[in-house]
Amino acid sequence: MKKKISLLIITITAMFCTVGITLATFNTTANYTNKFKAESYEFSIDACGGTFANEKVILNGLSATLPTPYRKGYTFIGYSNSSNGNVIYNKDISNVEDINNKKIYAKWNIITYNITYDLNGGSISGQPTSYNVEDNIALPIPSKRGYSFAGWSGTDINGISKDVVISKGSIGNRSYKANWTINTYSISYNLNGGSISGQPTSYNVNDTYTLPIPSRKGYTFAGWSGTDINGMSKNVTVSGGIGNKTYTANWSQNYYTVSYYVNGNLWTTRSVGYGNSIENLNAQSLLDNYHTFHGWNNWVDTMPDYNISLTANVTESYCMLMTGHGPYGNATALLKVFQDAGWTGRVEIAPSTTSYYWVVTDYTLTRAEAEAQKEYIASHTNYRNYNYPYLYWVAVSCTNGYSESWTRSSGQRYFN
Repeated sequence: MKKKISLLIITITAMFCTVGITLATFNTTANYTNKFKAESYEFSIDACGGTFANEKVILNGLSATLPTPYRKGYTFIGYSNSSNGNVIYNKDISNVEDINNKKIYAKWNIITYNITYDLNGGSISGQPTSYNVEDNIALPIPSKRGYSFAGWSGTDINGISKDVVISKGSIGNRSYKANWTINTYSISYNLNGGSISGQPTSYNVNDTYTLPIPSRKGYTFAGWSGTDINGMSKNVTVSGGIGNKTYTANWSQNYYTVSYYVNGNLWTTRSVGYGNSIENLNAQSLLDNYHTFHGWNNWVDTMPDYNISLTANVTESYCMLMTGHGPYGNATALLKVFQDAGWTGRVEIAPSTTSYYWVVTDYTLTRAEAEAQKEYIASHTNYRNYNYPYLYWVAVSCTNGYSESWTRSSGQRYFN
């Protein structure tokens, strides 16, 4: 049998399937053996969204090798005789007559690509772990305690970006890394009149800090209250915390003792809170009529932050002694009694009448001296009228305004 070489013109049309139209004509020279005659074959191929890089169909006898189409994001799996049919042919066809004057369709499997994440200590929810060329995906925003999300870095990202979208038409496995900026939080204080040193004013989630103990004059620190503190606490240590924090210092007022001394003796005490008013006690009731209370030495109006002692300012009043009035001769006799005792005195006209006189001293006598003079005069004067020197009453008048008189009846020796 004689071998014949024939030129076959095979038209392959990549026609519209679902995603686009590609038209290509393939002029192919085929070598084959046919004992009858040369045949020409014509068929069309719908690439169904793909394209042909090599536009040749190779025939060898009745067998044919069809071109393999390409479609981004898809894998070619063969040909079918309908757009929605199963794969019947691969690229190698044993009998080209099976597709002569027919249209065949390229079949595809969409490729699934992986998405991996390095969250760098953070967490995320709802993140896609795969995608295909038809998807349009926005990456969610992750979170990390104590940090702010700075953005994603990774596949097809120049630098860092918070808004990352895998656009439709993208292909290939992808890897993304979350980047973070640590947050700095403020710490504020209400010291309530106190003072403090070395206190932290800011922190981050990696810090551990302990609040120092404040001080306040006249008060004892009772504890801190504020953010994340249940009640009050003197010892506050924060580790791994987040968020701005505010703390208030709480105080208890200190009480100190006021001691009151009168004439060198402790009279009474008072417990007074720091800064409160001190009770100004009147100590006159503790004194006799010849002494006057003038207030407290070292006086302060409000309580300092220590115990204090107050001493009474007491002065002794000076007195003058006056004898009862009578005739001038009797008055001069009484004056001699004074002078014999070494005292000074003088005769004056009694203010009640110009016919009577009395003996007076200057305001130079203490209470004890006035009492001694009274008793001395009682024993050195006559207690019968008109028997010079006679005396039936005696009085004292003091610089503090106090005055007192004593009398005796005829025949009575001492004054009542």
